[in-house]
Amino acid sequence: MRAIAPLPDVDTQDRLPRASFPKRPLPLKSIESHRLPDMTHHARAQSGVRWIVPVLLLWSLAVPAAHPEVQPASQATALLVSATNAPLRVLGSDGMEHLEYDLLITNVFTAPLTLTSIEVTGPNGQVLLRLAGDALAGKLEPVFYPVPNAKPISSIPVGGMVGAVIDVVVPPREAPRRIGHRITYELPSDTPALSLIASRAIAGPELTVDRRSSLVIAPPLRGNAWLSGNGCCEVRSVHRSPRIVVDGARFVKPETFAIDWLRLVDGRLWAGDGTRNEQYFAFGAEVVSVAHGTVVSVRNDMPEEMPGQTPVAVKGPGDYLGNHVVVQIGRRVWAVYAHMQPGSIPVQAGERVTTGQRLGLLGNSGNSTQAHLHFQLSDGPDYLTSTSLPFVFDRYTLVGTAEVESSETVPGSPASPTLRVIGTPRTEAGTYPLVLTVQDFR
Repeated sequence: MRAIAPLPDVDTQDRLPRASFPKRPLPLKSIESHRLPDMTHHARAQSGVRWIVPVLLLWSLAVPAAHPEVQPASQATALLVSATNAPLRVLGSDGMEHLEYDLLITNVFTAPLTLTSIEVTGPNGQVLLRLAGDALAGKLEPVFYPVPNAKPISSIPVGGMVGAVIDVVVPPREAPRRIGHRITYELPSDTPALSLIASRAIAGPELTVDRRSSLVIAPPLRGNAWLSGNGCCEVRSVHRSPRIVVDGARFVKPETFAIDWLRLVDGRLWAGDGTRNEQYFAFGAEVVSVAHGTVVSVRNDMPEEMPGQTPVAVKGPGDYLGNHVVVQIGRRVWAVYAHMQPGSIPVQAGERVTTGQRLGLLGNSGNSTQAHLHFQLSDGPDYLTSTSLPFVFDRYTLVGTAEVESSETVPGSPASPTLRVIGTPRTEAGTYPLVLTVQDFR
């Protein structure tokens, strides 16, 4: 397999401390530079009581304040830490609320360093998430991911930056308005200029949680046994992990909540040897609009790719989605439907569409190695330079969660990998289907 981890990679690439500035009293040197002019007795008499004001001002500077303002001390650190975005919230099919964002951690000192822990804290200092040891190493990635043959990150080189994938899970309606962080690290004892670093702990950054509710939409497909591949919130996923720099000025997370939809029949994704698109159970399914909206972008002329092979028709950024439709369904909200069959899209840019209206047929075009529908919401019409937005489906049946039973993962093998769906089916309303869950849609 190659679309999902542990399933196949269907989208091969579609797959500070806070600075403190204390207020300081005006230094004596400054007071001297503003010395009052000497005044003769005559001048003072002519000026009446006005001369008293400067005298009182100087007296007040000499008297300490009754309650002096205490400012926290700043410190030099070996790390620079920021976030890709304000934490975005989504209610998952596990019944819990997930806060999703990444930390960007840069070594700005003189020697390689090792992160030892990351804590996410609530407003009262309570620890919402703690990562250390193997759990921390499993969340650290190269800034641009996926990277071929990437190895676990144990240290950050001088000038290097890593991304830390953060998934804070809290009970429904208990997400805090703000969250903080405490990050600890180690430096070698022979690090040059080590005496500059008084502490190996950083408090920050503080982030305000995005208060927007997830948009409620209808599913983009009909029928049974749809597998959520590459969905939130697994680390090292071809959707959850990628970070892209836009215009040399900012990071975006373009696919955090995107889902690759594949179809299961008797626990398998395809029949036969999996070398032809027609052998995949998802191929040819009708793709439908998740909401009313206006079509802003259509492409309908890219060829199908061969299953299990590196895409050959992807030559530039505009080719990644393959045959696709982008529909604006709200203020700063666009729905993206990608990798459809050539010639199957009946709508045009500027056309109004309604919920459930046919948009095309599921295919294997663009940056894809297996027939599937890539679906997501974005805050801009170009998904590569926009932020992926959370969404929930109005109603569906959660069949269970898929587990891989066989180790065969590559199309062209004698049979599709076998997946076992575990769990008791139940009706879900207003939740997001988490990665590897299986759904029945109306």
